[in-house]
Amino acid sequence: MGSGKTARPDELRGFGWPVWGSLTVISGMVDAVSFTALSQVFTSNMTGNLLMMGFAAGGAAQFSVVATLISLVSFFVGAAFGGRLTAATPDPRRRLVLGLVVETVLHVAAALAAFLVLSLATPSGRYPLIVILGLAMGMRNTVIRRLKVPDIVTTVVTGTLTNVAADSVIGTGTRVRMGRREGQIVALVIGAAVGTVILLRFGLPVALTVIAGVSVLVTLGYVARSGGPEEGGGGPD
Repeated sequence: MGSGKTARPDELRGFGWPVWGSLTVISGMVDAVSFTALSQVFTSNMTGNLLMMGFAAGGAAQFSVVATLISLVSFFVGAAFGGRLTAATPDPRRRLVLGLVVETVLHVAAALAAFLVLSLATPSGRYPLIVILGLAMGMRNTVIRRLKVPDIVTTVVTGTLTNVAADSVIGTGTRVRMGRREGQIVALVIGAAVGTVILLRFGLPVALTVIAGVSVLVTLGYVARSGGPEEGGGGPD
């Protein structure tokens, strides 16, 4: 029902670069934390996980088939939930708000689990965090992609990098939506760098808390911007 509809700019008032850029930063932070501290898996970049599963199957001892499978399945379930959410919520703005709220709740749950519940020294203690983060990022991937805003993905940017190169001065020269494309690439790198610095200096619970805090701010910010007057919003920048 709502899954095939492309969102018009007026339907996504407030979904500008502060929102999609911050979401992309979160993706970089999440993958930095999950790869560095959670058994060398990605919870946002499933292409990387599929490759690592192949490496592990081929005998690369530093990668875990179990952890990679847990991440893949969690992402799959989260993406499936995102599909149900988008199908049941025709209004793009409401759909995005619900998706942001659910993702934020999951990030808060991951931070609380890291502080209060889990023994992070063992793989079994880290698996629940992989599940929570995989669910969050899988759901977000579906919600953002089903909005069908051109060049906005907020997670894996291989296609974005391809488009940047294809439309650059050494490609077609059209430089279509370059600010949006290049912005996501930079945001992902910044998120990965910031996530790694926080993780190495302050530990996993603090890193997950920062991610949760940024997610809360993004959600509140989008709700505030999208609920403003029609002339003060604007669609994706």
